[in-house]
Amino acid sequence: MIELQSILQAPEKVSSNKEDLSFHPSFVDVNNKIKQWQSRFFFTVDDTVFHDLHLLYLLATKKFLDHRISIHLFRLVVAIYFMQKKLLQSTIFSPQSRHLQIRWIPTNLLFPFASKPVLGCLIGCNIIDRYELFDEENIHLTLQKYYPSLRIVKESSYAHASPHKNLKFFYLEIEKKNGTPFSAIEQRTLKNSLEEKLKNSIQTLAPSIFMGNNDEEIYKNIMVLSQELDSLSDIPQAYIALDQQTGIEIIFRITLVYISPFHRFSLQERFFECSFISERILPVRFLEERPIEAHIFRLLLPREASLLRSDGSLDFHSARQKIVASLKTAIGEFRDYNGGILFKQQELLHDFKKQFPDISNNDLESLENFFYGITPLEKQMMLSQDTLSTLFSYFLDNRKEKLPKDATYSFKMYRSDHEIFLIVHGDNSISELLSSTLQDPSFRMQNIAYNILKTEEGTFFNCVLLQAVNGEAESFIQLLQESFHNWHKKKKEQQILRIGLEYSLFSLDPRIGGEAISGEVLRFLFEGLTRINQNGKVECAVAKSIEISPDLKEYIFKLRSSFWNDGTPVTAYDFEYSWKKILSPDFKTAFATNFYHIKNAKKAKEGVISSDQIGIEVLDDFTLKVTLEHPTPYFLQLTSIPFYSPIHRIMDQQHPQWPYQHGKNYPCNGPFPLKINQQQGYQLVKNTFYWDINNILLDQVIFNLMNSTQALQAFRKKEIDWIGNPFGSWQPTFVPEKEDQLITLPNSWICWLVFNTSKPPFNHRKIRQAFAHIIQRTELISGSYLHLHPAFSPLLPHFLKNQHSLFPDYHLATAQQLFQEALEELNIDRKNFPSLNFVFHQKGVREYTAHCLKKQFQEGLGVDCTLHPLPWSAIFNKITSGDFQLGLVHWTSWVDDPVYTLNAFRFVKDDLNFSKWEHAEFQRLLDVSDQEINPFQRSSYLLQAEHVLCQEVPIIPLFYQPYQSLVHKGLRNVYLNQWGFFNLTRSFYKKEV
Repeated sequence: MIELQSILQAPEKVSSNKEDLSFHPSFVDVNNKIKQWQSRFFFTVDDTVFHDLHLLYLLATKKFLDHRISIHLFRLVVAIYFMQKKLLQSTIFSPQSRHLQIRWIPTNLLFPFASKPVLGCLIGCNIIDRYELFDEENIHLTLQKYYPSLRIVKESSYAHASPHKNLKFFYLEIEKKNGTPFSAIEQRTLKNSLEEKLKNSIQTLAPSIFMGNNDEEIYKNIMVLSQELDSLSDIPQAYIALDQQTGIEIIFRITLVYISPFHRFSLQERFFECSFISERILPVRFLEERPIEAHIFRLLLPREASLLRSDGSLDFHSARQKIVASLKTAIGEFRDYNGGILFKQQELLHDFKKQFPDISNNDLESLENFFYGITPLEKQMMLSQDTLSTLFSYFLDNRKEKLPKDATYSFKMYRSDHEIFLIVHGDNSISELLSSTLQDPSFRMQNIAYNILKTEEGTFFNCVLLQAVNGEAESFIQLLQESFHNWHKKKKEQQILRIGLEYSLFSLDPRIGGEAISGEVLRFLFEGLTRINQNGKVECAVAKSIEISPDLKEYIFKLRSSFWNDGTPVTAYDFEYSWKKILSPDFKTAFATNFYHIKNAKKAKEGVISSDQIGIEVLDDFTLKVTLEHPTPYFLQLTSIPFYSPIHRIMDQQHPQWPYQHGKNYPCNGPFPLKINQQQGYQLVKNTFYWDINNILLDQVIFNLMNSTQALQAFRKKEIDWIGNPFGSWQPTFVPEKEDQLITLPNSWICWLVFNTSKPPFNHRKIRQAFAHIIQRTELISGSYLHLHPAFSPLLPHFLKNQHSLFPDYHLATAQQLFQEALEELNIDRKNFPSLNFVFHQKGVREYTAHCLKKQFQEGLGVDCTLHPLPWSAIFNKITSGDFQLGLVHWTSWVDDPVYTLNAFRFVKDDLNFSKWEHAEFQRLLDVSDQEINPFQRSSYLLQAEHVLCQEVPIIPLFYQPYQSLVHKGLRNVYLNQWGFFNLTRSFYKKEV
């Protein structure tokens, strides 16, 4: 964060840019500053910073922008960007903990004839619960309560609309009421103290509850109060109850019973600090011929800071005291009937504060939190002062001590003559354990007082066992210790694989997200009929057995007993539904052609026949029959790919939004269902319903969405266990250290330069051939930080036993001659040849490759390119939809057969046919290869098809790229097959001896 600090401390100057834009005039200057800054820190900053910039200029008011100079707005955007990244990373690692950050940015507000010093305050936090509230009012109340000399500058607030819904960001400016600037000491004091106070100010709202007045309870109170009046000299009796509170008022209901005075007076006129609303006056009885009356009314207090605690909750005692004082002013002395218990509580609290004067003066909130957290509630009145103070002292002592490095909790016990004090300190996860443990009937303890406090140092369980002189206390302690020991043991043995995910997933629907990145994640979530084992062989998965007909065209799959993560059985109908849905004409997916080996599948996708005629038939709940168009030697490999997974047909029909859900609302049948599905990452947990659960050793898999720089930092801190391929790019900074394991497999990917042959100019073959001859692969490879090898075939080397070279290499004269012939045939002048749009995945080796190719095209053919670096999901969308001219694609094969790659060029309407190219002879050769059983003759046809591809040049193979991952050494059973995908579902951590 050194870069950010230097930016925030940079001197300010006013921009003079006056360009006429739809945005505020300062936008141009701020935008240019961010571009310069991004180019300087290229690997640290991505394009989402411009999203934050545009939001500022869309959402901030004109007045806000008018009075703030461009350098300050630039600092604000940068601060928002970095704060967002940091909070995202923190919430991924501990989503149930509160994370709050504050950034102070001093500045001057500009006015026509003067300026004013203010202190900008950017606050960001995560929202844990849907009912939590954090807004400008929380900040305002906190400032009022703790810093009464400060105030918020009018119209200085800006709420940043983060795309991550669990994050909230607010910017505002504060000033001193006397107008003087903030000193360095004052800024430091605010920085050190405001963060924790703001954390406590986040309110948890409860859904509104409507309950009518309990008349029976009111009448009962009236009768009890009237019995207290025995003579005409008795003072009025009052029952005071909190009725409700709103955003602006605190409402009490008062039942006042009194002997009717000789003259009438207006109660309403006698309340000055609160509003009075009369409900009714009831006659009760007579005493010495004087009527006793009951007056029921409400008193409404303004909801002001003095009546609220720092977390925004109501300080009930202060509010009630104010009501009591107002009543005394209005009617004189009266008896507070239900105030006795509260008096005892406040008396104990008052004495408790006196025992700790320093804390009462400097951190009263923590002392009150300790007191009001004591359970059961009656102990707040009945505990002795010595017991309460001793328990608090032990808590303070333990709060100073840090947990040992490898410990998950500490358990301290202190004994006195008749009491035992227990202090347990752990991380925030122990609160859930404590709640469940203390509710267990076997832990029932008759005389106990405790609280559970969450602090910056962790969670504390502070407990005292009163009159602990019998075996009940010892039994309770033993059970509690066993509970913590078992929890600690289980937590230490938990195996969690944490993966740095650089690329956003295209889809979590296996019918749609079949590309390489989504597919690797989907392997954890779903399981098909078969799977590829660690030896690279097909084995049964959901299928228990497979029968294949002698003509190799009919497959009968017998399904084993397996279940969805909600406990319902996976049936043959789920497979039939999923596959036929993919093959329905109106279902948009790029992977339908992978099903065209099935009888009538292509015709059904084109809408020529109905889905009933597809060769997919359910014989019974656990038997699926598949009939193929022709023998397909790699068909069982296809059934192991995620897009051949089953889909919970009932859930898909009733809740089609399920791919965006989590838990049981995201139905899956693999070893790890989806517990958390958020924009910043995914958390997967072991599936208790998975049929092969005994062979699953990992307890959780967490995918943390982060760029490569953040991933390396997290890896070095041991916050994640896996960086690099296939979940992110490999960077030159990923250097293995002593405790790291480098996983590498050469030539696992091939990089293609793809032409869109459906649009000019690349619908002309000679143009494509000219580009093929102008590329110097040695230059692309020599400047790369990866070990690349030149590629002259669209296939992976694994399929090229003879390493034949089909695609042309660099030849300048041939390239220029072909280009000139093409221009003449197209009747285009070289000067009028258009600039080309070149799309590619941003950063990494593809970014470098794109710049090299642009240079080669310019120098060799005089053709200019406009480069468009894009995130992975955007690239995949553009390439599959044909919205490009030139593009870079990394390809790998899902199956161990060259036809899988060649099939990608078979049909022009296929989304995976990135080049939108089709050729009759190429199709004929693939057709005859499909019908050929003899493997040698089949290979001959495929080789001829590859030759046609070479002559037509719809793509140009550039180089082979290795898979490379950096993994912590303890991870075992990591399998990467030779044609290009990982299997991590059965990996585990080796226990250290």
